[in-house]
Amino acid sequence: MKFQAIYAIVLVAIPCLAKGKDKVHLQWSICDCNPQTVLQKLGGDSSDPYKHAPVTYYDTNPPIYTKNGLMFRTKTKKDQEVSVVKVRFAKEKWDVPDTVNCVWDRYGYKTFYTCEKQSPLNGTSLWSDEQVHFVEYYRPVAWKSLVPFGPFPNPKWKLKIKGYKATFDDVAAGPLHLMEIEVKVPKVKGNNTYQAVTEHLRKRGVALCCHQEARTLRLFRAMGY
Repeated sequence: MKFQAIYAIVLVAIPCLAKGKDKVHLQWSICDCNPQTVLQKLGGDSSDPYKHAPVTYYDTNPPIYTKNGLMFRTKTKKDQEVSVVKVRFAKEKWDVPDTVNCVWDRYGYKTFYTCEKQSPLNGTSLWSDEQVHFVEYYRPVAWKSLVPFGPFPNPKWKLKIKGYKATFDDVAAGPLHLMEIEVKVPKVKGNNTYQAVTEHLRKRGVALCCHQEARTLRLFRAMGY
């Protein structure tokens, strides 16, 4: 009887791990003048990035969805064009489909539970039926009113910060550089890692943005919305 109970717990735990619920994606919004300046401050290689993946954001004009936790974009992933929809929650959700990927996502002192669904771009529709059903299970969307912001270049660099593997990337929206640093760690190590990396960035003179938030919000803020 005890063996059956333990076995059941293991079966329940496996899907949680597969969905990445034990991980937290720590994000730092960077407001230096350009990525080369940041790389120099951090002692990284300021040569060619390891990846170029142009990104286009979508929202209404003026934007209404991003600030309410809905995000839409298209990008290139492994040489394939994909569309991405994200729904951000204040706490963990248990009613998301198995085909949706969920992670803990932290900006500054705010942590969110963010679930996303990616689909390859096929035919004339940007958004697949699965994406539409997933998003509209939580909130209605006027899909035909979504307009593109971009595409914007999005180079990425790999770094090591305080022993942690980090990704540094820059979305160049005209003269605006929307830069972020991301470190992925087990959720139980999130607070200590966030404090250590934040202290290191400050000691190195990296300019942290006053608003630690998703870059889409920073883009729309800079555009006057």
